[in-house]
Amino acid sequence: MKKTRRNVFIVAAIFIICNISAQTTDSLETAFRKGRFLTGLSGSISSTTTNVDNLNSKATSNNFGINIQSGKFFKNRLLIGGIFQANKISSSGAFTKTTETFYIGPFSNYYFMDNKTGSLFTSLSFGYARYKDKTELEEINLLINQATQQLSEGGGLGSIIGLGYSYTINDFIAFNLGVNVNLFWVDIEQKLLPNQTITNTSISSNDVSFSFGFNVILDDFFF
Repeated sequence: MKKTRRNVFIVAAIFIICNISAQTTDSLETAFRKGRFLTGLSGSISSTTTNVDNLNSKATSNNFGINIQSGKFFKNRLLIGGIFQANKISSSGAFTKTTETFYIGPFSNYYFMDNKTGSLFTSLSFGYARYKDKTELEEINLLINQATQQLSEGGGLGSIIGLGYSYTINDFIAFNLGVNVNLFWVDIEQKLLPNQTITNTSISSNDVSFSFGFNVILDDFFF
């Protein structure tokens, strides 16, 4: 009788241990778990060359971007935090143009799949955008009253909408690949040099870029 009770106890103990182990395994199915912290660094780069045959001219544009974000999973697969983004676009041809944009604001990511290998995700952010542009006028300076340089700067509202896939290399590191749409609505001051003509205007811009980068996911925030 005692032997039977002991065997029942052993079987029950094994069942409980297996059940706890299974629950632990299930909880580790996704790296994007509630209470964890994510810090990521990503970038984008592109280059475009445009030839206009009838004008015998060529324009080259290079785009570089960097994105830093950090947040916490308040629910499984729901990340909320802050983001900083900087972009620089350089163009050359009939005129030389350099545009810099800076963005900072809160963001939220939602990861659709609950598995170890990764997940498709979407991202949304609204925040403050800063715009700065410098244009060196060469061939077209006669069209704008002999001005040789135009400076533009201002700030306003910005938004970033993203869609991508996050591949989890392990429970702590993920590789992201996606596409972002940047939307900016800013009020700027334009100054023409050397005649010092100043005008105020509003501009809106949109930019589509492909991004790639790495995320570190930890149980405790390390900053």
